[in-house]
Amino acid sequence: MKAQLEKTDSGNISGLQSIPSLTTGRITIGELIGATPVTRPHPLNVDGAMTQTGLRDYLNFTGLDARNGRLGVDELSPVSGGWQDRSGSLLPPAADSWEAMRSAAQADGVDLRFVDSYRNWDVQNAARQRYLSGEKAESVLPAGSSQHGLGLAVDLTDGGLIGPGDPEWRWMQSNGASYSWFPISNESWHWEYRGT
Repeated sequence: MKAQLEKTDSGNISGLQSIPSLTTGRITIGELIGATPVTRPHPLNVDGAMTQTGLRDYLNFTGLDARNGRLGVDELSPVSGGWQDRSGSLLPPAADSWEAMRSAAQADGVDLRFVDSYRNWDVQNAARQRYLSGEKAESVLPAGSSQHGLGLAVDLTDGGLIGPGDPEWRWMQSNGASYSWFPISNESWHWEYRGT
């Protein structure tokens, strides 16, 4: 199968999604021109979730890791659960996992909501400046270094930031890892998709 490659306005190559082996990691010139693909471990596990290695390879191959905070809307998937009908998006494997996890939580009587998902460079930078000025108490990483800028993080809310004792936090502690979502140690509301 041949893929049409064309430069977008931002200089990035588009059209690679038509290459069947794209999701398997690095692609060779032979694969690009239609030669027999090299067999590699598949980036998805038996349940269809992306593996940690597959996720790293996907980020590296597509250049997403180098464009933290500068992803195009076509590289992200919209997700449900925004607080007060806030819109949000995540990288496709994280979005799929979020939706499955959110559905399971609802079946258990827990409504997972986010106040933040993907953040572009400008939003992350503005939040960082508010933190540095003392206007925002919660720590914010510099633009280009947050998992929010890769569409791999959500900040959970119930009207405030969730923490120990909240039903959402207890549910995530018990079930989040089953969907490849993990907390970071200093922010009980911040959860990151890491693959299985």
